[in-house]
Amino acid sequence: MAADEPQAASTTEDIVVTARRTSEKLSNVPVSVAAIGAKALEEKRILTDADLQSATPGLTVRQTNSSNQISFSLRGQSVDAFSFAAPAVLNYVNEFNAQSTSASAFFDLTSIQALKGPQGTLFGRNATGGAVLYETRKPDTDFGGYMRLSYGNYDAKFAEGAINIPGEIISGRLAAQYQKRDGYQRNLLLGIRNGSVDTFSVRPTIQIETGGFKNATVYQYNYSGGYSTSLRATNYYGVAGSSGAAGDPLNNFVNGKPVNLSLNYGLPSATLYPDGIAALLQGGERFARFGFSGLPSFIEAQKNFGFYDVFDDQDGAHLSRQHLVTNTTTYELSDEMQIKNIFGYNHSRSRDRTDVDGTPFDPLQIGFGGGTGPANPGDPAVGGRSAEGYTYVSQQLSNELQISGKTGNLKYIAGLYYFEGKDYQRLALTFAPDYSAALGDTLGFFLREYTNKTTSKGAYAQFTYGLTPELNVTAGGRWTWEKSRYTPMDRVAGSFDVFQDDFNTSLGITGGTLKANKPSWNVSVDYKITPSLLVYAAQRGSWRTGGFNGTASSVDAAGNPIPNSFKPETTYDFELGAKFNGRIGDMPATMNVAVYNQNIKNVIRAIYLGVAAVSGNVEEARVRGVEADLSIRPTDWLQLGGTLAYTDAKYTKNTATVGTTVVKFGPYGDVPKWSGSAFAKVEHELGDGSVASLRGDVYAQSSFYYSNAANTILPRTQIDGYALVDLRAEWGRIGGSDISVSAYVKNLTDKKYNTGGFALGAVNAINSVLPGLPRMYGLEAKVEF
Repeated sequence: MAADEPQAASTTEDIVVTARRTSEKLSNVPVSVAAIGAKALEEKRILTDADLQSATPGLTVRQTNSSNQISFSLRGQSVDAFSFAAPAVLNYVNEFNAQSTSASAFFDLTSIQALKGPQGTLFGRNATGGAVLYETRKPDTDFGGYMRLSYGNYDAKFAEGAINIPGEIISGRLAAQYQKRDGYQRNLLLGIRNGSVDTFSVRPTIQIETGGFKNATVYQYNYSGGYSTSLRATNYYGVAGSSGAAGDPLNNFVNGKPVNLSLNYGLPSATLYPDGIAALLQGGERFARFGFSGLPSFIEAQKNFGFYDVFDDQDGAHLSRQHLVTNTTTYELSDEMQIKNIFGYNHSRSRDRTDVDGTPFDPLQIGFGGGTGPANPGDPAVGGRSAEGYTYVSQQLSNELQISGKTGNLKYIAGLYYFEGKDYQRLALTFAPDYSAALGDTLGFFLREYTNKTTSKGAYAQFTYGLTPELNVTAGGRWTWEKSRYTPMDRVAGSFDVFQDDFNTSLGITGGTLKANKPSWNVSVDYKITPSLLVYAAQRGSWRTGGFNGTASSVDAAGNPIPNSFKPETTYDFELGAKFNGRIGDMPATMNVAVYNQNIKNVIRAIYLGVAAVSGNVEEARVRGVEADLSIRPTDWLQLGGTLAYTDAKYTKNTATVGTTVVKFGPYGDVPKWSGSAFAKVEHELGDGSVASLRGDVYAQSSFYYSNAANTILPRTQIDGYALVDLRAEWGRIGGSDISVSAYVKNLTDKKYNTGGFALGAVNAINSVLPGLPRMYGLEAKVEF
């Protein structure tokens, strides 16, 4: 649409978004975007990544082995835990691609935008599923700020605030958030509470503005601690005596009942931990009072305890720190042309002591027992809460230079991009460290410690031409050059030390390098049927870079050991959509609908086989669906709305070679076929200038699989659908003041549900799930100044 076309009068909210790297009204953008403004973030109490799912149609927040191991899935595109592939849905903070090693904290934001479908032209490689954009609030021209304080059940304490300091040339803003909450899971074995929260974040911003020059520097520090939510084992494969080896008929049981499948796994837990073995395990004397003595009786005894009761022998301790810097400089060359430079740096480090099987047993433990790091690996036979856990360090640095503007009916943007990434992993593995000396003390151990380095260079351009005031065509392209380098840790030159050196070095693997370069593109047409109604059609293509999974190895054609690697993933889609922002009769309303079909080749997946996570490429997949959202105001005091997403995802060619193993994949994992939400908000202005409001939200989704091989090697890895109800009542601007109070409850009905799972059935023959939050409620006060 031409820039000078008058907009339709409307009292509905039309959020400004940056889906095309420039500020535009949501209703004018021919891209499927779910945008949440600052007020909605507060009303829906969206404080972390996990809260986004109920507010964004089609978005799944994947929680795999703990509540701090989180990734996004959009339109079936995601990243598997321990695949060490790049995410398919990228996070951008102030237009900088930053990946964290912990759940994020959302505070003092202007908006969160979820862009759906391939976004490779303007957001680079890897965005095959979409991108989630976070825009922090910048200093403005008025002195002011706010403070929010709340207290809730589970001793939940929350504080957030910001202060804005204006200036003629230099201005500043300081924002911070603190959260602390007791855990809602009872670990009956260790006597602790899992699912606790302990976070602190602070963000100073300095902005310099003079003439056509503007520079904003943002620094953010995030600390996250507490005990992560623990897994709960739901089933095990095999029976006592099973070997796990392919062809063994004793393998083909789930919770002691036969299945018509051929199962195999590296660690036959039903044989390693049969009933009656507790007396021979370190700490096994504790089990009798809970009514179990081995894995089979534990699965049964667990049913006699509460939904939030767990028996994990690792405490789930989580510790992470993140330092993030963004610097954005814009200069107006003229009224219709500007240059922009976006620099970003992110460093995140985390350590997690995670129990990966959700049982009191230790067929597979992450971390050498008692160790504190590379200089002190400790004794792998110790096990239990003293294990060092899993260490992950992620670092990104990028710079992007772009020029954008308008000449006549042509709008354009072009840029150059450079990125460096470094990921370090330390993953020590110990097998059965809870075995006593009578059983051999332990079954073995080894170390996975390595670094992946990535460099990326890209050039892009996109043009939009207004053929008429109502009709626009857009075309854009990007070319990206990628290089990945894998280096296993080799501390002891000339020999192999099991405590100090990565296991792959014992096989003669010293590293590897991959290079790739591919295009991304976007072509679209949009037409304003009326000033209130936009329709569009888009066709896009993108790709996700290949890489290495250092937790496994493979062999070449000659049988020589080589690193486990995976090829780039490519995708293209077609999308039709409509956006309405106007009135239905006398009622202000907004409505967005998108229909899409996406094809993916060489789908990057990880499967957990033997004693490792092994990555590879599934031949082909297809994802298609419909997404819609609606908001309408029948009266001044009533607002109604809802979202709906239908996602049909399937592997059309489901064979993949992962490492040296051929695996048949399916059904498609982590994609509920149906999800949606509805809300109603009633508000009334009182005589003293205050406003009373009540809002109710309902979110529901259908069942989904938390593995990608439930039909073949990982049966019974499905999670049931569920529905959640939230309420919030607010008394705003009490007595005409700047003070507001509110009461909230999330999961009003205290629904017991699971949010994700960890399918290790082909490793230790155990699958486990993560429970969702119970009923949470509290009171909040806010003052603005």
